[in-house]
Amino acid sequence: MRTIPLRFAVLALLAGSSTAAPAQEPTQEGAPKDWQGRYRYEHAAGRTAGGTGIVVTYDLVLLPPDVRDGCVLRVRGFQSDETIRCRTRRDGPGLAVAFDRYGDGSTVNRYGVAVYKVGQPLFTLVKGSRLGTRWQGLKPDGEGVAESGPYFARVK
Repeated sequence: MRTIPLRFAVLALLAGSSTAAPAQEPTQEGAPKDWQGRYRYEHAAGRTAGGTGIVVTYDLVLLPPDVRDGCVLRVRGFQSDETIRCRTRRDGPGLAVAFDRYGDGSTVNRYGVAVYKVGQPLFTLVKGSRLGTRWQGLKPDGEGVAESGPYFARVK
């Protein structure tokens, strides 16, 4: 009588272990050595009705892993002024940049809106003949912004 419950327990353990998901590389502040540096994308989205240029600059700073504020994205320009603290993880040949919190430590923007979820990928950078960007949770406003392309460039 005791062997049947024991067998069921062993089967349950075996079944549970065989369906375990593969471990995913954890996110970290900062970036691996081959990705450290400063990156910039200047998005020109045309002109306003009054003729003012609509330009937004995206500055990404990637410092060594686990450095406090080692991954920071600053978005400045036309109707934009925010700082995002981010986390990174390798994504195949690329580097995924994910939302962690805003510059003030909050997970909601200055208007109280949770635009991004913690851990949500904002974009992925991919090295090639040119540095590629695949937009995900974050995508610049305006026409002509494809889902992926050579947007960010290393500046330092």
